[in-house]
Amino acid sequence: MQAEKPSRVMEMRQVLEQEILGGVLTPGERLDERALAERFGVSRTPVREVLSQLGSSGLVTIKPGAGASVLRMSAKQLVGMMEVLVELESLAASLAARRMGIAGRKRLLEVHEASRAAAEASDIEAYDNLNRELHELIYAGSRNEHLEHQAKLIRSRLRIYRQYPFQHTARPLKSYTEHDRFVKAILEGDGEAARRHMHDHMTTGGSIWVDMVVSMPPAGDHE
Repeated sequence: MQAEKPSRVMEMRQVLEQEILGGVLTPGERLDERALAERFGVSRTPVREVLSQLGSSGLVTIKPGAGASVLRMSAKQLVGMMEVLVELESLAASLAARRMGIAGRKRLLEVHEASRAAAEASDIEAYDNLNRELHELIYAGSRNEHLEHQAKLIRSRLRIYRQYPFQHTARPLKSYTEHDRFVKAILEGDGEAARRHMHDHMTTGGSIWVDMVVSMPPAGDHE
């Protein structure tokens, strides 16, 4: 039985993580240990372990006496994180234009071209996945591990909310057009143009996102 525990914990974590990131479990929603234990057919001990892991990754908040809930930040916190991400993304694009290797550039172009097909087909899920891979390729191409770590950390915490702008069918096509500018700049090795176009892209998408965030109900609504 003990040998099965690590895989079971991993399985539960993957399921809950996907439900949080996919919007099935919404920001502020309570995560009841007993209900989760019954759902997965386990004791409450592995459930606590999973919730602790999700708390460490920034997706769940655990408060003494109140239990666990899906992370819900204030609009001010979210906007502040988005502002930092805009600058990190812009720097990453600039560095990638100078430092990205041949294999990375080839994959960047492949993902970019695949995202066009997804955008034209209004395949939101496929576009979202390709969008994430494209940005992560740019982080890796910056050859700056600290920047890559911080950008991924912020994106993971914002992703619960960042999926919503893509629900507007026109947004993937507009996003692709914006991507085309900074991808070309990176492939051409033009760091300044890559920085400028990435900044414009993140600011435009961020404005839609911020409008959505500030229209959300107050954080206490789920409590």
